[in-house]
Amino acid sequence: MAESANKQVYRRFVEEVINRGDISVIDELFHPGYTDHTAPPGLPPGTSVHDQVAGIPHLFRGAFPDLKFTIESMVEQDGWVGTRVQGEGTHTGAPFMGLEPSGRKAVWSSFGMFRIQDGKIIEHYGQPDLLGLREQLEGKSSPAQPAAPNAGEG
Repeated sequence: MAESANKQVYRRFVEEVINRGDISVIDELFHPGYTDHTAPPGLPPGTSVHDQVAGIPHLFRGAFPDLKFTIESMVEQDGWVGTRVQGEGTHTGAPFMGLEPSGRKAVWSSFGMFRIQDGKIIEHYGQPDLLGLREQLEGKSSPAQPAAPNAGEG
């Protein structure tokens, strides 16, 4: 079954903007009225949509030069795309969440809801596991192991 147009918009955001750092496609993917209800810490408020979205790969890729997000699942209903992604990278770049580069590899999960309107992302709510990420960077825990598909179902 072919992926819906709304899921394709989200996939392009992850693959092109986050994983490749290609901010030139932001205006194609994000609506001028975009609102991020749960922006990551460290992004300046009150900037343009382009600058606000560009701040996400800048923040994460700056701290984790080998950053890779993997989409683990997507569901869609009524113009919303719900997502579960896994991020991973090695903290060898810039400080992150007030922590100097640790050289530690980290793996974290994130859940998101993206509303798509007219083929563009217009609204976002997200919940990354920043506590788990911070604990890994501080050496208090090991990188999370990816969950098996459909873990806990049955």
